[in-house]
Amino acid sequence: MGQIIQGILAITIIMFVGWLARRTGAIRTESSAVLTDVVYWIATPALLFHTIISSNVRAVIGKPMLVAAGCGVAAALFFVLVSIVFIRPTGSDLAVGAMCGSLNNAAHVGIPIAVYVLGSAIHGVPVMVFQLGFFTPMFFVLVDFVSSDRKPTICSVTKTVLTNPMVIAAVLGFACAWWRIRVPTLLIESSEMLGHAAPALVLIAFGASMVGKRLRVRSEQGHLIALAVVSKLVVQPLAAFGLGYALDLRSTSLMAVTIMAALPAAQNCFIAAVRARAGVKLAQGAVLITTIGSLFVCLAIAYAFHLAGVV
Repeated sequence: MGQIIQGILAITIIMFVGWLARRTGAIRTESSAVLTDVVYWIATPALLFHTIISSNVRAVIGKPMLVAAGCGVAAALFFVLVSIVFIRPTGSDLAVGAMCGSLNNAAHVGIPIAVYVLGSAIHGVPVMVFQLGFFTPMFFVLVDFVSSDRKPTICSVTKTVLTNPMVIAAVLGFACAWWRIRVPTLLIESSEMLGHAAPALVLIAFGASMVGKRLRVRSEQGHLIALAVVSKLVVQPLAAFGLGYALDLRSTSLMAVTIMAALPAAQNCFIAAVRARAGVKLAQGAVLITTIGSLFVCLAIAYAFHLAGVV
C-alpha cells in the first residue's frame, strides 16, 4: 500500500516541478504549448501503439473489458444528462466534462494500483486496451469536433477522425496485434522509448498550466468540476460493481474491476482541452481533484471487500 502512496506522491511532485518551472520562468507560455503538441502528436500515440501491440488483445476481450466499457459509458452519460438538465453547459464543456468524468488514468496510475493493491498488472490491461484503443481517440475527436466553428459534414467528420494521431495509432496497433503482424524490433523499442516520455511530459505541462489558476466551486466551471468528480469517483465504480456482479464476476475479480473503475481522470483530458482551447479550467480541476481523491476511494473499496472477507 505504501508503494501506491509513493506513486501518487511521485505524480504530485512531477506536477509541482512543472508548476515551479513555469512560475520561475524556466518554462514559458510558448514552451507549454510545445510540450502539449509533443504529447499529442508523438508521445501519447507512441504509448498507445506500444501498449496495444504488447498486449494479447484476444485474451483481454472478455468480461473485464465489458465492465470497463460499460461503466465508462455509464459515467459519461451520467455527466451529460445531469449537466444538461441542471447546468446547461456549452458543447465543448459538455464534451470535456464527459471525458473527465469517464476517462481513466489507466496507464500512469492504474498500473501501480493494479500491482500493489490487486497483485498483478494484468488487471489494468482490459482498461488500458479499451481506454487507449477506443475511448481516448473518440474523446479527442469529439472535443476537437464540438469546439470547432465549422459546420459539421460527413467529409469533415471523416477527415477529423482519420487524421487524429490517436485513431491512427490505435488502428495500426490493433491491426498488428489481432493479425499477429511481426513488428520490427526497432519500431517496438522506438515506440516504447517515446511512450515512456508521455507521462512525465503530460504531468509537467499540466503543472505548468496551474500557475495563477484558482478553482471557484461556486462558478459554472466549479459545478461542472464537482459533477465530473462525482461521475468519475462515485458513479463509475458503482456502475463497475453492478455490471461485474451482473456478469457473474465475484471475489477478487469483482474487486479488481471496481477498483480499476475508481482510477483518476486521465491527464489526456487536459491535453484535449488545451488542444481545443475549450474547457481547460474544467479539465485542470477535475484531473487534480480526482488524482488526489482516487487514492482514498481505492483504499475504501479495498477495505470494503476486506470486510466482506474477499481479501
